[in-house]
Amino acid sequence: MEQGPTVPAYILRGHEAPVHALHFYADNSFLASGDSDGWMVLWSLSSKRPVAVWKAHEAGILQIQHWTKDRLISMATKRHHDGRHSHGRDHKLRVWQVRPETLASLSRKLPAEETISTSDLPHPWLLHSLSVSALNFCAFSMCNEDTAGEAAGEAPPQLIASPNGLDSGGIDIFQLPSEKRVSQIGSDKNDPTGMVMAVSLWHQRDEPSSRLVLAAGYEDGRVTVHVHQGDLDGSTQAIGQTWKKVLIAKPHIQPVLSVKILPSQSQFLTSSADASIAKFSVPTLSETAVHETRPEKAVNTKHAGQQGLSIRSDGRVFATAGWDGRVRVYSYRTMKELAVLKWHKVGVYSTAFADVSSEDDVDVSNGSEELTSSPNTTPPTPAPGISRPMSALDLIKQKREDKARRIHWLAAGGKDGKISLWDIY
Repeated sequence: MEQGPTVPAYILRGHEAPVHALHFYADNSFLASGDSDGWMVLWSLSSKRPVAVWKAHEAGILQIQHWTKDRLISMATKRHHDGRHSHGRDHKLRVWQVRPETLASLSRKLPAEETISTSDLPHPWLLHSLSVSALNFCAFSMCNEDTAGEAAGEAPPQLIASPNGLDSGGIDIFQLPSEKRVSQIGSDKNDPTGMVMAVSLWHQRDEPSSRLVLAAGYEDGRVTVHVHQGDLDGSTQAIGQTWKKVLIAKPHIQPVLSVKILPSQSQFLTSSADASIAKFSVPTLSETAVHETRPEKAVNTKHAGQQGLSIRSDGRVFATAGWDGRVRVYSYRTMKELAVLKWHKVGVYSTAFADVSSEDDVDVSNGSEELTSSPNTTPPTPAPGISRPMSALDLIKQKREDKARRIHWLAAGGKDGKISLWDIY
């Protein structure tokens, strides 16, 4: 008997507007989603139900990332819904503190359920609000400022890359928590590329040194890689003079829609409004001159308009969101199409993989799972001096949460306002 088509494991319904942003966080305990009306919803991956809903922006949310397990960063552009432009503008990057113990104080009423008065709804503690340029519909990219990473119990300072407000081909680098611009990459006036459409910022490590690297995709289909030299001090002298272009290529004939770095930071992928997907190797630390190159590998997928590219944490597969309503999954090594996920009837705009490390995989070889405590699951604490085992109900709940966060989820959201959850590979 032939196997039927792959279907989603779950459908999350609740947004009325197109979903442009998806992000798994807190060890895959939650999925955050954002729509073009500015609503943000946090979904429990164990119950598949909303645990928090609030109006995060007055315009469409472009991207959601996490700073720590209890800090979410969202970015919005000008409002654009159903082909109509309103007068509302946001252009804000906001940092929200969302602790598991405070979720109960937030609303769970979904935008699609009823007419909601936003003035009456509580929202999480707003830690930072930063004015950025989002006219290009270009999402931000972030990385730790210090390569030492996250200290225990602390929120490491972050660097944020986003388009420049006055120079549409330029890129600003901001620092959190100071909210200050610390560097800038100007556009090449002698060889204009059009607007910057996608950015990816990271530290490339090569012991004992490291460097800050930024890859960007542009309106004319070009891709560049810049390497930072010197200190990030934000001085006028430093702006535009501390970044050196080390790679330039033109793998696309249409605007670049995605630039994503591999978890190993050795390569990155680009997708575009055309049908091509390209793979590049990051120049080595010894390369300091501009390097015009062709992609290490490029494929013509024959499907134009693939955006929202995401790479799974093990680097083996990646997915794209198609304007034709299809989610496509590819092998990273061969770049061959592995699966076409058909459920959405209209365009898909975003994809996200659950961040699952190898040690989190469920061992089902003996028909059982080792139960570990989720960081966001707090079992009942017995009184001092009293040893009390967890109840059967608590054990079942904890086991369900632990299993849900170990699944290799792939989420997709699009124009229909629905989120499909897939359990594949």
